Amino acid sequence: MKRFIIGLTGAFGSGTSFIAENFFSKMGYIRCSLSNILKEEYTLETGNETCSRKELQNYGNEKREFQPDFLARKLDEKEKFTERAEDNFVIESFRNPAEIKYFRDKYPEFILIGLFADYDTRWERVKELYNNSKDKFDVDDLKDKGTMEPAFGQKISDCFFESDLIINNNSDIICDNDNYKNMKKTIQAYLNALKNPTKSNPTLKETLMAAAYTSGRRSKCYKRKVGAIIVDKYDRIISSGFNGVPVGLSECKNKYGECYRDIQRKKLAEKISTDMDLDKTKSIDSIKKNIKLLERCRVLHGEESAILNLVGHGVDLTNSTIYVTTFPCNLCANKIVQAGIKNVVYFEPYPVKDAKVIFKEANITTVPFEGVTFRAFFKFYQYDES
Repeated sequence: MKRFIIGLTGAFGSGTSFIAENFFSKMGYIRCSLSNILKEEYTLETGNETCSRKELQNYGNEKREFQPDFLARKLDEKEKFTERAEDNFVIESFRNPAEIKYFRDKYPEFILIGLFADYDTRWERVKELYNNSKDKFDVDDLKDKGTMEPAFGQKISDCFFESDLIINNNSDIICDNDNYKNMKKTIQAYLNALKNPTKSNPTLKETLMAAAYTSGRRSKCYKRKVGAIIVDKYDRIISSGFNGVPVGLSECKNKYGECYRDIQRKKLAEKISTDMDLDKTKSIDSIKKNIKLLERCRVLHGEESAILNLVGHGVDLTNSTIYVTTFPCNLCANKIVQAGIKNVVYFEPYPVKDAKVIFKEANITTVPFEGVTFRAFFKFYQYDES
């Protein structure tokens, strides 16, 4: 029988440990943890058996700086996945894409599941660990996300986008309650699809999000590739878009050799460091991490492009839905509201808080994507040639 190595990733409080223990372990999967490997290595090197979360994070960064897949290799050495070819495994706590790459390259049976839970749900689950200090939680959450981390740091957001499957874990799950039964049914259904890919069919949302992803691959943006599609009230695709410069303009790569926005942020950092007598290098790093300067960006965002492609066609967007491979920024949120779109399906572990407020005020429904991602579409769903 085909075996699987299941990896779990997700923002702090999304429930990776809970899902591993209460579902996969009960299905016979052997439970492993990259976090436990990190703690073991820390204790071996320092002699300290207790440490803070921040100390562990920093230690992990130090190890990954010199060997990006350090923790993945250590776990592989310990568990001997190759020798135990008949055993199913579930691995918690993927926090850097290099760890995912190690398992993907070595084990074709590796499947990464991203667990989604919204901010308020995650906070409720972990607030006692922070003595109800949301400020401290926010600091850790931002570090985990990876926006301000080096390439070898905590990169939960990047890991989430590497997922083969997204499962929403926003509900309160208690043994044998309806939420427990639904989660068990969901996990089992996807495992069955993996075992028999010709016997399952993609959901409508999976198909439409895959189409949004395909559109996004056309982008030539240095930073990221975002795709969006708009469907009418009958779920028919009426427009698509991706982040790119307006028609007739040169891409940043051809015109400047780098991101135009980065050029402007460097200029701003240089001016600030000169005016305030600050360290130039530190100012540039701080500006890059904290100031987006979206208004100086030369590209149309994927959502903007999808909306503008309908200009002049008299299309009615009443009860329409936009599928997007991120969460809309504030600028795009305003345009979505103005266009009359009523539903947003997004693929993003850390939704933009201010944009969520805009959607809430406008009574627009936002739904986190759940299902098989574009990355693994043909692992789960295949055509039966017979």
